[in-house]
Amino acid sequence: MAEENIIIIEEENKKNNKKIYIIIALLLIVLIMLLLLLLVVVKKKKEENQGFNVEQIVKKLEKKPIPKDELKILIKKANILYNSGKKKEALKLLEEIATYSQSLSLYNLGVIKLQEKNYKAALRYFQKAIENKDSRTLSAINAAYAALMLHNKKLFKYYINLAYLYLPELATNKNYPYYYALVMYYKGYEYDAIPALLMHTSYNPSKLLASIYEYLKDPLHAQQYESNPLYKGLELAQIGDYKLAKTYLKETNIPLGKFALALVELKLGEYKNASIILKEFKNKNIYPIYVYLKHSLFDIKTAQKEFKRTFLKNKKDFYDLFFYFAPYKVINMNKTIEYLQKGIAGIPLGAIEEAQTSLKNSAFLSSLNIKIAKAIRLALNGHIFLANRAFKKLYKKRRDSYIINYNLALTYAQLGDYKKAYNHFLRAYHLNPYDLKSGVFALFAADKLNIQNPYLLASIKDSLTDKTLLTQAMLSIYTNDTVTMAAFNEKKEKNTPLWILTNLTIKAIFNKDYSNEALNLYSIFENDLISNLLYFYAKNKNLPINKFVQKYQAFYYHLMPYLNDFYYGGKLPREWFFTFARISGLMPRVRLLLVKKAQIENFDIIPVLKRLAFADFYTKHFEESYTIYNDLINNKNIMDSKTLYYAATAAIGAGHHNNAIALMELAKLKNPLYSEPRYALGLLWQEANNINAAAIQYAKIPDGFKSKFFDFNIKQINE
Repeated sequence: MAEENIIIIEEENKKNNKKIYIIIALLLIVLIMLLLLLLVVVKKKKEENQGFNVEQIVKKLEKKPIPKDELKILIKKANILYNSGKKKEALKLLEEIATYSQSLSLYNLGVIKLQEKNYKAALRYFQKAIENKDSRTLSAINAAYAALMLHNKKLFKYYINLAYLYLPELATNKNYPYYYALVMYYKGYEYDAIPALLMHTSYNPSKLLASIYEYLKDPLHAQQYESNPLYKGLELAQIGDYKLAKTYLKETNIPLGKFALALVELKLGEYKNASIILKEFKNKNIYPIYVYLKHSLFDIKTAQKEFKRTFLKNKKDFYDLFFYFAPYKVINMNKTIEYLQKGIAGIPLGAIEEAQTSLKNSAFLSSLNIKIAKAIRLALNGHIFLANRAFKKLYKKRRDSYIINYNLALTYAQLGDYKKAYNHFLRAYHLNPYDLKSGVFALFAADKLNIQNPYLLASIKDSLTDKTLLTQAMLSIYTNDTVTMAAFNEKKEKNTPLWILTNLTIKAIFNKDYSNEALNLYSIFENDLISNLLYFYAKNKNLPINKFVQKYQAFYYHLMPYLNDFYYGGKLPREWFFTFARISGLMPRVRLLLVKKAQIENFDIIPVLKRLAFADFYTKHFEESYTIYNDLINNKNIMDSKTLYYAATAAIGAGHHNNAIALMELAKLKNPLYSEPRYALGLLWQEANNINAAAIQYAKIPDGFKSKFFDFNIKQINE
């Protein structure tokens, strides 16, 4: 039984297995059929989307004419072929279609030839399409474009006029405003094109609008429609939005964009980055520039705004007043006063002071004192340039004289040569450590140069006593010690120039009224130009600028007897008188005064010529200014950095840019820390297509520097 059961089981298993095999086979057949069907569908779909049997379409075309709608589908297929890189197949298909429906295919053939930049062939196809009297407007527009690219102005004019003639044919087309704008643009009616482009159509008008506004020199609107980061950046730079322009130009990595980025960074005062980029170009000048003097230099309104913003607003400005009113030092007061009174009608109180000295030879002292007194007499008469020369001669003979070093330093400070002033004040202090004011003046001069001397400061502080209240107060101005300044302001004022000036400066720092102190100085120095101007300013500084100017125009004539300090004096009377003249529109009158003075002057002509050249420059007599500066440099051996710099500036105004390069090089060598000539030199080298030399100069300018004198612009092709 057991065996039979096993057999029976085996037979039943065989029957069940057979059924399973049949089911599996049927499933496989169904699966295979589904796969085959899927392959057929995919293949068919692929053929529909990616490729076409051109030969079959050609045979179909030969049998019978194709309806227009079907032709459009075929042309669309040809375009797909073209865009997928099968240009030959696309062209063959379009040419065959042209045999049966030229009006549609010829236009498309023309468009393809335009894309290939085969403008002659495109022109032929568009002409045939026009002759076929279908798509005439669009064919004429494209034909005009092809003619334009072939530089055939006559043909361009013909086709664009033809397009204008056919425009009404598209009147019902939803894209009519765009086609109208395109024709108006090509015909030169850009303003008429703009409203049409702002209407809704299937086309994106941004590129055309950007082009129109660019052509109309309206970068403000052009940048609103520009999408290309390069051109967007250029448009933004053109309207002066340099920060935003930089963000777009940084997205470009082509030479055009990188060079433009360097120029934008120059405008932003980012000289280090600009230099790095420009060094990549060496002498390849993609955007040539031209250098010009800033218009703000000669604009009265700009000068007035600058005056209100900056005049006597910085404590360093008051250092020049200390140098101006500081007394000169002599060995023997009585004999010096007696000598000076022969040459000066009245010596102001505090104009000189007796100095301590350890020299004992009375005969030598007497001789030296007379020579010092002669130099001081020149200074008190306003001839600072000549006084400086006299003290320089004395210094060569007596380098160890504390008095000569101090007086020489004072004349240098009044002339604005703070570096030499610092050196000689420092030397005077070391020769006589008891004279703390020499040390303080050395710190003032150093501060004007942005130089720190902590050892000198510590030495002066260690020497301060209860008897040196004035020196301590002067030092507190330098150190910004407001507690000491406030305490000094509470002290009873002494009637000496430095005490009054210290009080005045402290009040100015605390933003308090200092007209009483200015009046006290004026009462001591009634016949002095600076004391008059300082008192006038202190009384009227809070007036609106127009009323301030009106008052000064009347006050100007009151100053005529006191102009010796202006003609011959140092930096302060020269700068102040010119500043007040510029804001009040009186520069032409000041220039005439200097012209007359130069004609009669035979004692101290150099300062007068310097001022005349300066006045010529600010009244735009650039050639005259340049001629005077040239004479000072070449014939009178005046080679200080300021004279060289202003000579170069006048040369730029007069159009002598090559000469300006040489003068700026000399000015830079005289004062390497002076950024104005270095910046101007960079621009001038760039203008002369020497990009590498320009980049070297830019690399040495501190970032953030803003020139008061120079700017640049892109040179246009026709310039």
